[in-house]
Amino acid sequence: MNHFYLDIEIEHICISENELEKRNLKQLKKIGIRKPVVAVFDRGYPSLEFIDFLETEGIHYLIRLSSNDYMAERKRMQSADEKVILKHSSARLQKIRKKHPERYEQMQKKGSTLVRISKSTLPSGNELALMTDLPDTITAEELADLYYQRWEIEKKYNTLKNKMKFESVTGKATVYVHQDFWAQVLVYNMVQDIRNSADEEDAAAGRENRNKYPMHTNENVAIGLFKETMLKILLEPEEKKRIKKLGELQEEMERYVLPIRELPGKERRKNISNKYKNNQKSSF
Repeated sequence: MNHFYLDIEIEHICISENELEKRNLKQLKKIGIRKPVVAVFDRGYPSLEFIDFLETEGIHYLIRLSSNDYMAERKRMQSADEKVILKHSSARLQKIRKKHPERYEQMQKKGSTLVRISKSTLPSGNELALMTDLPDTITAEELADLYYQRWEIEKKYNTLKNKMKFESVTGKATVYVHQDFWAQVLVYNMVQDIRNSADEEDAAAGRENRNKYPMHTNENVAIGLFKETMLKILLEPEEKKRIKKLGELQEEMERYVLPIRELPGKERRKNISNKYKNNQKSSF
């Protein structure tokens, strides 16, 4: 929500997303976040083993279910929002025994997991099913609104992939991929840091001018301005001049603004093709 990446992972394709997510969540302790945490997940995460991991770590969760997740339990639901018992059946435990033997015995003794499932209908007509451990005091509408906030991470992946050419790397060796990966995330955070300051100024100016919509900086232009200016700022030996040039960069970003509008949602189109056939590029 603040447009920064706190922790991000890259691994071989054979490593599951759930295992990478565990690393991200454990990193929260090193980062030093002391407030209660709620993690919001898209489809693909609601395994019993992963839910048990979240509960063991004391992390609240909100997970979207796929159409075939826990269908037997969902069909037995008497209402659109209720507590559901997920039994640790032998078939489910057998999968856990193979992949996570250290958690198998613990879950066998536990016998079942109590979760809350909330179902609603999307504008497209499809069902939105959410699984959580959050209490009933948080309404189904609030759960859905919380889940929609997750879209911010997809927008930021769009920035990395399509505006900063994240998937196009300078070399094919692993070391080049990792080097580009971390460098691009660092550059991304630096751009967003300046944009956040610029957006605060634009928002204040918009309120003063009584604009119909709140304003924010144009991200495409901001990235272009950063690319042209940041090296000059970093190479400037005098601190006062560096600070002055940084201020000028922010002011330049503030000149290019767009209104923030609530647009109607659309169905996602999947395209798994690689846009970068050669998969090599010159440095950003």
